[in-house]
Amino acid sequence: MTRPNDHTSALVSVLPGRIRLRHRMLRDRSRYAVLDARLRTLVAVEGDPAVGSFLLRYDPADTAMEARIRAEVAAVWATMAPAEPPESPTADPEAAATANDPIQRLRRRAQTRSTINRVAKLGALAGMGGTVAALGVSRKLHAQMGVVAIAATLTHLAVHWRRTFR
Repeated sequence: MTRPNDHTSALVSVLPGRIRLRHRMLRDRSRYAVLDARLRTLVAVEGDPAVGSFLLRYDPADTAMEARIRAEVAAVWATMAPAEPPESPTADPEAAATANDPIQRLRRRAQTRSTINRVAKLGALAGMGGTVAALGVSRKLHAQMGVVAIAATLTHLAVHWRRTFR
């Protein structure tokens, strides 16, 4: 179970040779400075205290560096006081942790996009099939099915607009 103030909630992106930390607790300049000083002894650090973000770069061949960085962040994090009020005793800690976890938010957003895209693809296929089937029945029905196919195709393009217009 990850708590909202647990240091793992600040690890937004972990790739070989690159780690991104971001958390609202790091917007406090004193907290930011403490962590910045400790991390600079290990790796190259870029950051912005206004956002509460660090970008840590290191040699990807050094396989133990990620563990050292995580240990250093955990050690500093343990000394930080919570930036948010304590949870009420009736609140579900698992739900609160999941709601504040950026990785979980990205997964929920991707799941929503996936569902929308699946419906759009089925609508586009049904609209195209209906357009062809309606050719012999009615011009009006043919046009209506064409509108359905175009609308569903545009929805699919809207979901994938970044990849479509690169």
